[in-house]
Amino acid sequence: MRTVDEIKQDITSDFMRNESVAALFGFKVGDSFTAHFSKVSVVSVLFYIFACAAFVLERLFDSYRQEVDDRIEAIIPHRPKWYRDRVLAFMKDRTLIPDTDEYDTADMTDEESTAARVVKHAVADESDDASLLTIKVAGEQGGRRCPLDAQTESQLKAYIAEIKDAGVRTSLVNIAPDRFNCELDIYFDPMLLASAVESTCREAIQNYIENLPFNGEYTNMALVDQLQKIDGVRIPELRSATTVAAGESVVTAIDARCVPAAGYFEMGDVKLNMKVYNG
Repeated sequence: MRTVDEIKQDITSDFMRNESVAALFGFKVGDSFTAHFSKVSVVSVLFYIFACAAFVLERLFDSYRQEVDDRIEAIIPHRPKWYRDRVLAFMKDRTLIPDTDEYDTADMTDEESTAARVVKHAVADESDDASLLTIKVAGEQGGRRCPLDAQTESQLKAYIAEIKDAGVRTSLVNIAPDRFNCELDIYFDPMLLASAVESTCREAIQNYIENLPFNGEYTNMALVDQLQKIDGVRIPELRSATTVAAGESVVTAIDARCVPAAGYFEMGDVKLNMKVYNG
């Protein structure tokens, strides 16, 4: 939105570029307005009044546009991104303003508001037949993703039930991370210690799988690419990669790519077979 000064500047710029006005007032086309007119001159004061009127009018139009947008949003079914944004706005131990999806935070400091927003990661996806909206969430502890505690999950479910559109079925996924397991043959430069290269490889694997975007897609190719960047690694050959969802006993082989059921991974059993590269 333009300020009063910006509006006045636009007016004076057009004024000073007008050839007829320049001939009438005796200045060169394109001269500075302030070089010929003081702030208290009649022309300057009139332009200021016009700028104030234009500013108020623009504010009214912006306010009206926002009101129309709000009304449209209220009657149109919301998209998954809206649910993700609202879940991220959830505040623990707070109640909503009646008949809204907003909180009254007038009595809270910025630090208190931030602390109350315990959902740090969220994503919402529709099922193929659009009959179920799955919402995956996670908090953070010590800079690492983690599931929300049972009490918070209960509050979040009540919050979602309150804000969701009528008829929308939701499923909240708040579980521990999927365990990622893999086995690789690492062909390394014999001029380096096998233990040093192995340690760096393990760190690279952990950094990759635990820093994927929330609900992001893991790929075998990207993992190998990360290992190829390591000094001393000549050939990283992935023999197998598997995942196990929290609370499950079934080990699922990863065929090229995988999106974790929880929305995020943790490092499980990683076996590295260190082999000297004789090229």
